[in-house]
Parts: sequence; C-alpha cells; structure tokens
Amino acid sequence: MTGPAADHTAEVPSGRDGVQHGFWTGRSGLVVPAIIIALGFFLIYGINQMEVGDEDTLFGPKAFPWIAAVACFVVGALLAVQVIRSPEVPEAMLQEDGSIRAGSHSNWPAALGALGSFVGFALILETVGWIIAAALVFWGLTVSLGNRRYALNLLIGLAMSSIMQLVFSGLLGLNLPSGVMGG
Repeated sequence: MTGPAADHTAEVPSGRDGVQHGFWTGRSGLVVPAIIIALGFFLIYGINQMEVGDEDTLFGPKAFPWIAAVACFVVGALLAVQVIRSPEVPEAMLQEDGSIRAGSHSNWPAALGALGSFVGFALILETVGWIIAAALVFWGLTVSLGNRRYALNLLIGLAMSSIMQLVFSGLLGLNLPSGVMGG
C-alpha cells in the first residue's frame, strides 16, 4: 500500500503485544481534558456577559470566575499532556496474551449519577437555596462515585456549602440564592 495511509501506520504506537494500535488506544481519557477546557471557554463567555457596576476593585464579581477559567485551561492542558504521553489501557481490557480486548470499560451508573446530581442542583437551586442544593449535589456526587457514608457526606456537604455562602456574601458581597432558608 502506498500513499498517506501507508505512512500513517508507521506513526501508530505499538501495544504491549507488539501489535500496532490506533492513536486513541489508551487515550480515550482525552475526553476529560476536552470537557474541562470547554468549561473554561464557557466561563469566559459567562464573564463577558456579566453586567457589574463597580469593576475597579481587585476582587470583584469577575475575579473568581477568571481564576476558575484559567485553572480549567491549565488543568485541562496538563491532563491532556499526561494522557498523550502515557496512554493507559484498563487492565480489564487486556487479554492474557497482552492484546487489547474490544469493548469498553465505562462506569455508566457513576457517570449518570454525577450528571443527575448536577441536573438536580440546577433544578432545585432557586427553590431550596444554595446551602441545601450545594449540599445535595455534593452528597449525590459522593454516592455516585461509590462512597456509602451517607450521613457524613451530607454533613460535609452542608459545612462546605455554608462556608461558601459565608465567603460569597460576607467577603465578596454577592448574594447566592437563599431559597427556603429565608432572606
């Protein structure tokens, strides 16, 4: 075979079995950095849509979203470099001879539980308020990722969301939705 297709096979990395595999073998983890970088762009779009009155302060309403956006780009780039440099194939996908078994090894219940937690958070935020909604999203994420200490996770979520409420309203002067908590 001649042409570009023949040249491409020489660049494809070899697996443990010495068989040529495609670029995406062991690199499906690049989806996560792509999502993180997309989140950074979404944050920048949101920052540009914000209308704030006093932008002369060092830590105004736009400061922390900018910090989060930059952190998304840095973390996404570092993760992408790590996945590209060291592709990993899950052990469950390796056969006894070292070749890669076809199929996927995704934890769909955990992914759907995490997605459901965020969707639920968005739906109940205005009604129940920041403290309760953030505590419930924290609890939902920990349960979907396999932690079974239900009461402890809920208490940690309540503590963290309360601290964030204090920081945003007390130090930054920003009001998070209070919901059933009043105010």
